[in-house]
Amino acid sequence: MNSYIGYIYLAAAAALMLLSYFKDKNKTKKALITTGKIALNVLPVLFFIFILMGVIQIFVTKELVAKLLGTKSGIWGILIGEIVGSVALIEPAAVFPFSGSLISKGATYGVIYAFVSTAVLIGIATLPAEITFMGKKFTVVRNILSFVLIFLIALTWKLMM
Repeated sequence: MNSYIGYIYLAAAAALMLLSYFKDKNKTKKALITTGKIALNVLPVLFFIFILMGVIQIFVTKELVAKLLGTKSGIWGILIGEIVGSVALIEPAAVFPFSGSLISKGATYGVIYAFVSTAVLIGIATLPAEITFMGKKFTVVRNILSFVLIFLIALTWKLMM
């Protein structure tokens, strides 16, 4: 059953694109051009992530991932996930395949939640831009509160499992 889900999505997307094309050809062409540009920006990142996943599969042992990010990692596993997520320059579309790779190696869902959430919500690299647009106080408070709340949610998740 799961192997057919991708085909269902593709068929639905094709049907909607045809519907859009018949409704307004120019808007559909503009949308496809925009989508192509976005895809060209995301593909190099995804390519890098897939290479990184391959390297992890080969060189990082399941025991190491389980030790650092698994059930016995405790609070430290969550903190490692949050810190790596905070400093990672990974686009959200690439975070999920990488997370799946870590789960297959023994990472827990609480740690992965912490990693994914901080990768999406906290960006050390984007701090200067956020400070410019939102102000220093707002940015610092938002990032600290996000980090703490993500930790508490991940800890709750870890304790429930």
